[in-house]
Amino acid sequence: MPAWSLLVLCLAAGPSVEVATLKGESHVGAIEKLSGDEIVLKTPTGNLTLAASELLSVRVPATGAVPANVEATVEVRLVDGTRLRVTSFVTDAASATVEHPQLGSLKLPRSVVQSVRFAVADAKVDAAWNQLLEKTPKKDQVAVRKGDVLDHLDGVIGSLDGASLKFQLDGDAIPVKRERIFGLIYAKRENLATKALSAVDLVSGDRLAARSVSFEQETWKVKLASGTEVSVPQTQVATIDFSLGKIAYLSNLEPRDVQYTPQYDFMFEYRRDRMVHGGPLSVGNKTYAKGLGIHSRTLLKYRIGGDYRRFQAIMGIDDTLRVGGDVEVVIKGDGRTLFKGPVSIHERGEPGSTNATERKLMQPVKLDLDVTGVVELEIFVDFGEQNEVGDCLDLADAKVVK
Repeated sequence: MPAWSLLVLCLAAGPSVEVATLKGESHVGAIEKLSGDEIVLKTPTGNLTLAASELLSVRVPATGAVPANVEATVEVRLVDGTRLRVTSFVTDAASATVEHPQLGSLKLPRSVVQSVRFAVADAKVDAAWNQLLEKTPKKDQVAVRKGDVLDHLDGVIGSLDGASLKFQLDGDAIPVKRERIFGLIYAKRENLATKALSAVDLVSGDRLAARSVSFEQETWKVKLASGTEVSVPQTQVATIDFSLGKIAYLSNLEPRDVQYTPQYDFMFEYRRDRMVHGGPLSVGNKTYAKGLGIHSRTLLKYRIGGDYRRFQAIMGIDDTLRVGGDVEVVIKGDGRTLFKGPVSIHERGEPGSTNATERKLMQPVKLDLDVTGVVELEIFVDFGEQNEVGDCLDLADAKVVK
C-alpha cells in the first residue's frame, strides 16, 4: 500500500482550491474528493480527476484577513517538524498544554515537544539560540539571557506553570522563575519528521506536520505525525504541501563533485537559489525562489541514488544580463546523455527597445527528463559557440521527482 493511502481526505462541499502537480500543471476547482488514489475537483466544465501520487500542493486562496497573532509570542517546536506560535505554554509530568489564537487549547504529550522559546525575536541573541537548537543535547537545557549573551543550564526539566519551572541541576531540585527563562530545549527525543506525509501551512505562519488530513463541516481535521489531532477552521489553512519525500531540489543537495574551468582568469562558483552574481534567479521575466546559478565552464555531479523518476527545471540565461550569453548544456545520467543543447542571448539591448536586431533571445527551455534508475546525475555547462562573457545560466526550480 503506498504512503499516500495513509493520507485520506474525504471532503464534502469543500473549499475552492488551486492544485499544482509534479508535472507542472495547475488546476482550479472545489474539492469533491481526495483519497489515497485520486483527487476530484468540481470545475465549470465538469469534474476533473487527478492521480493523488502526482500532487505537489493544494492551495486555499485567502478568504479573510490574516490573523495578527500579536499576543502569540511563545514559539513551540515539536519533534515532527510542527511549529506553533502560542499565547501560553504549561506542562505537568506527562503533558504540555498550549493556547493558540486560532486553534484553541491543545494538549500534547510532553515527549513530542522539542523546544519552547518564550522571548520575542531579537537579533542580538537569535544566532546563539539557533546554535543551541542545531545541537543534540544529552540533557535538557534551560536558556537564560544575561544582557546580550545567552547562557544555558543542563539538567532535567520538570513541570512548568505560569510562575516557575521545576528543574533538577546536578541532582538538586531548584525552582526557576518563569520570567527569567528565555527558552527550553528538551533532550533528544524520537525524530518523527519522517512520519509526516504532508505539511499544512496556516495563514498565521504556523506549520503542522501532518500524518493525515480531512475536511468536515467547514473544519480541517489534521492528525499530526506526533499523534495529536487538531481542528483548524477552514479559513485558516493556506497551503497543504504534499511534496514531502516526493521531490528534492538540487539547491538543497550537496554535489558529489564540482569542477570549474576559469574564463579570462576569473572563476565563478555556482550559487544555490541565486544567480551567479548574487541576485534572484530570473528566467523568462519570472523570478524563482529555488534553483542553481551556473557559469560556464562548470561541472556538477549529484548522487540521486536511483530513487527518482524525473529531473525538471526551467533553463535560461538570467534576465538581468545586458551582454551576450551563450552556453552549451549537457545533462547525463550514469554517463548516458539525457539532454544536450545551446542556451543563449545576443545583444539583448535595453528594456523596451523596439529594434528587433538588438534582441535575439532564446525562450526558456523547460526540462522534463526521465531519470528512472539513475544513480549519478551530471550537469555540465560548457562554453557556447560565441564564448560570451555573460554566460550566467539559471537552472530555475531544478528538482528531481519520485
